[in-house]
Amino acid sequence: MPNKPQMKRFSVSLEAGEYEELCRIAQTHRPPLSLQYVVRYALQKLFDEHKDRQLQLTLNRG
Repeated sequence: MPNKPQMKRFSVSLEAGEYEELCRIAQTHRPPLSLQYVVRYALQKLFDEHKDRQLQLTLNRG
């Protein structure tokens, strides 16, 4: 029986509009997806696109 990868939890705070958009993406998929799945998918895309490269982010500091 293969070992399951160890999962780690973390919390993230989103602006109301960001949270609503995340919910919209999850709910409009057929079949609907969990928020956890959508966030993990987005993270995997980020990892794939920036593998072996430093991120160049412009952060809004308000």
